[in-house]
Amino acid sequence: MSTLSYSLTDLSPEHQTHQHLRYVTSSSFGSDWNGVLHSHDCTELFYVTDGEGWLCTDETQIPLRKNNLVIVNPKVHHTERSSPEKKMHYIVLGIDNLQFRFHEGETFSPFQIFQLSSHREMILSLLHTILEELQKKQTSYEEVCQHYLSILLLQLHRITGKEFSFAPPTDIPYECQRAKAYIEEHFHEPVTLERIAAIVHWDKFYLSHQFSAAFSVSPINYLLQLRITHSKRLLCDTDYSITQIAESSGFSSQNYFTQAFKKLVGVSPRTYRQEHQK
Repeated sequence: MSTLSYSLTDLSPEHQTHQHLRYVTSSSFGSDWNGVLHSHDCTELFYVTDGEGWLCTDETQIPLRKNNLVIVNPKVHHTERSSPEKKMHYIVLGIDNLQFRFHEGETFSPFQIFQLSSHREMILSLLHTILEELQKKQTSYEEVCQHYLSILLLQLHRITGKEFSFAPPTDIPYECQRAKAYIEEHFHEPVTLERIAAIVHWDKFYLSHQFSAAFSVSPINYLLQLRITHSKRLLCDTDYSITQIAESSGFSSQNYFTQAFKKLVGVSPRTYRQEHQK
């Protein structure tokens, strides 16, 4: 593995609460490539300058190719692996005090990949300028790098502004954020605490404790809240039967749905429909 790596340590007070470039690495595949899953407490942004490979996480393996821009949020377990036939080359930026939201209304997503072929010249120009500043280390080079980082982020926001936005960093553990996102995506399925814990590789009791501390609600109660909220919309906006709504909302039976609904809402699903249906 051929690597040029630079760390920025001279953090001025004005950058301590803003996006700060922590390190820059230019890497290419070699026999000593380390493909072990790992995580960072900063956001990683890397651009594939040549070749092909994969972004690997705990759950998936996604193909990468030339001109892919990959954004990995803090604390996400991941690694990059190269195709042996088309060796992958990329430039990585580690950025402090930054987390990305990738879809409107979404609170957390581990990563996102963009294809920026039509913007290659502009992206590479900025990245190479940052690398050149770090190599030469002329007067105020770290400050210059920070300014180029700001330009890069603004350009990325201009290119893909409808798909992601910047968000302040959070102290909530990645595992809790991942569990919350999993519940939101799969609440209509037969989700269990054991399944959620397996997804984030935590003991179920530890997950329940940490999740409750992070969000002031247990994973199972959060799951129940999502199901009830979904069922309310169906009761108001559709003519589905109570049984169909229970099944569509993730409840194992109509009786359990009715009991849970009445306990949380105060009235039965049928009464709620009569009072709220348009």
